[in-house]
Amino acid sequence: MKTRGGVSNDRGRMATSHPHSGLPDYLIPGLSILFVGINPGLRSAEVGHHFAGPSNRFWKLLFDAKLIPFPMTYQDDWQLPEFGYGLTNLIARPTAGVQDLEKRDFLEGHQALVTKITIYQPRLVALLGVSMARMLLSSNEAPKAVKRLSEQPIQVGLQSLTLGDTPVCVLPNPSGRNAHYSYQHMKALFGGLKDWGQSA
Repeated sequence: MKTRGGVSNDRGRMATSHPHSGLPDYLIPGLSILFVGINPGLRSAEVGHHFAGPSNRFWKLLFDAKLIPFPMTYQDDWQLPEFGYGLTNLIARPTAGVQDLEKRDFLEGHQALVTKITIYQPRLVALLGVSMARMLLSSNEAPKAVKRLSEQPIQVGLQSLTLGDTPVCVLPNPSGRNAHYSYQHMKALFGGLKDWGQSA
């Protein structure tokens, strides 16, 4: 049973809803991987589930990369903690596209994300989007060590620095609008998550 408002349900998952989007986080302590999207799309905000856009490839990538044992859809997002994965967004405010976000959204989102990482201590943080990673890691509020990373070109894969004390990897945005990476390339990168988590 899905819960909201920070109330743990009968299986121990924690779902914390955001007042601006109605889209819950799915977080428990000690996750293997915390997936971080940039912000909810309008469709996800409407239905109250992560990565609900009809062209979004997140759920197919999880299965095809063998991160989950059976196919799942956005309606199953609440089950991900059972497999050691968490879900959150950098920015809670839903928009039609990233072009509608403002600098202050990223500043506030950076602070909120570091707080979540500190509380729940996932083994690995997976940022879903190169542009998001660049904006996040170049935030004026970011620690100096993180700023140094932003001065380098952001590449997909495991990064050399951390958020809090947690290793970070960058993956392509799974949105169907992202034409910079083929599906096969995305699948290979998602498939590397377990190895990155073990080596981080």
